[in-house]
Amino acid sequence: MAVGANLERRAGLNAAFAVFAATFALSAILYSRGLGADSLGASEAYSAMAAAKPNVASIVQIPVNDDPGKQILYYTLLHFWSLGFGTSEGALRSLSLLFALAGLVLVFALGREMFDDGTAATAAAIWAFNPIAMVFSHRARMYSMFVAIALGHLFALWRTRARPTAARAGTCGVLGATLLYTHMGGMIIVGTEIGLLVRDWLRGRRNPIAWLAIAIAFALFLPWLPIARSQSHALVTGHWLDWIGPAQDYSLAARGLVAAGAGAIALGLLFDRPREQNAEEPLRWCAVWSLLPLIAFAAGSIVIRPMFHIRYVAPAAAVLAIGAAGLLGRIDVRLRNLAAAAMTAALIILYPFDRPIAQPWKEISAMVAGGGASEPVFFESGYVSSGAAARTANPGFPFGYYSIPFNYYFHGQNPRIVVPGFDPSAARDAIESGVARAGGGWLISWKGENEVGGELPRHEQFRWTIALRGQRLIVYRLLPIGKAGGIS
Repeated sequence: MAVGANLERRAGLNAAFAVFAATFALSAILYSRGLGADSLGASEAYSAMAAAKPNVASIVQIPVNDDPGKQILYYTLLHFWSLGFGTSEGALRSLSLLFALAGLVLVFALGREMFDDGTAATAAAIWAFNPIAMVFSHRARMYSMFVAIALGHLFALWRTRARPTAARAGTCGVLGATLLYTHMGGMIIVGTEIGLLVRDWLRGRRNPIAWLAIAIAFALFLPWLPIARSQSHALVTGHWLDWIGPAQDYSLAARGLVAAGAGAIALGLLFDRPREQNAEEPLRWCAVWSLLPLIAFAAGSIVIRPMFHIRYVAPAAAVLAIGAAGLLGRIDVRLRNLAAAAMTAALIILYPFDRPIAQPWKEISAMVAGGGASEPVFFESGYVSSGAAARTANPGFPFGYYSIPFNYYFHGQNPRIVVPGFDPSAARDAIESGVARAGGGWLISWKGENEVGGELPRHEQFRWTIALRGQRLIVYRLLPIGKAGGIS
C-alpha cells in the first residue's frame, strides 16, 4: 500500500511538473514576442531616463516631482542591466520579462508550499496567461518585479512561519525590505502580513521569528523612510493621482461609512473563526493577502482621493490565482483541472488583445523632423491631471511630462520649450511668441481637446491643426497665418 501510494504521489508530481514546464515554455514565448517592436510609452521613457543616469547616486537624486512614488531599486537594477544590454526598447523591457517568468516560478512554488503539486500547476496556468501578467512582461516598469518580489517575500514568510529559523527570518526580512524599496504598495502588503501574524498570535501561535523577519524589513527600510514620506505626501495630497480621476466630493458621513465598512470587512477576514481543517489556513492567507490591498485602495479612493489601479494590486491578483486553485481543489480536483484548462484556453485566445497600447513617439519624432529645425516643440509642465486640478499651480514635472519620451526618440536641434500647463494664458503667450519667431512650432499636450483651448494661439494671427492623436496625447501643428506647410 505504501509503495502504491508513493508511486501515485510521484506520478502526480511528475504530471504537475510537466504541466508547469509546458506553461512556463509557452509563457516565455508569448512574453518575449515583439518585446522591442513598439515605441516606449511615456512612463517607460522615465525608466530609460533613470537607467541612463551615470551612477546610482544620480538615480537616488531624481527629484520627487520628476517621478513620485517610484522606488529606487528597480531603476538601479535597470541601470546596471542597461550597462550590459543597452537602452533599446527590447533591452529595457527584457528585465521585466525575466521578473515575469520569475513570478510564474514563484506562483508554482507557493502553490506547492501552501497546497499541493496539482494546485501549484493549476495556479501557474491561471496566472501565466492573464492580461495582467502579459502586459507587465512587456513594460519597462517595476510592476513585474513588484509581483515577483512580493511573491518571494510571501513564500519566505510562509516558510518562516511554518519552520522558523534565524536564516529564514533573515531571508524574509531582506525580501520584505526589497519589496518596500520596489513600490510603495509594498507597505499595504506588509501591513496585511502583520495583521495575519496578529491573528496567529491571538490564536496561540506565537512565533517571534516571523515577527523578527518583519522587524528586519522595516529596519532595512528606515534609511529611505524620509523620502518615502515625501513621496507619499506628493501622491496623496498633491495632484499626481488626479490622472486616475478627480477627487470626488463625498460627504463626511459617506466617507466615515465607507471607512467603517472597509474596516469591518478587513477585521472579519482577519479574525473570523477558523474554517479550514489545515491549521496553517492557506485559504485564509490567500484570501486576506489578496483582498485587503484591494479593499484598502478601493476605500481610500472614496475616503481620501482616487488611488485604485490594477497595477498597484498586481501581486494580490497572483495570490488570488493560487487561492482560487486551492479552493477549487478542495471542492473537487476534476473541477479544478477542467476550470483551469478552460480558463487557460480562453486567456490564450485573448492573447492578441493583451498587448499594451503602443504610443506613437516614433511617428511624432519623424513628423517634427520633417518641419524646420528651428521650430520649437512645446511641452506642458505640471502633474498630468484633469478638471480643476489641471488649472492648479503645482511643481510637478518642471521639464514637461512628455519631453522625456520625445527626447528618447528625437535628437534634432529643435528648441524644447516648457509652458505652464496650469496657466493657459501664460502658456498661450509663450507659444505665440515662439511660433511667430520661428515661423512654426509644435505642441505636444496631455490635455483633452476641451481643456487645451486656452493654450492654443489665437486664430487672428495663427492657425493650428491636430497632427496626431494618441492615448491621452495630442500633437498640434502651429503656424502663423500665411505660412505654408500645414498638416495634410
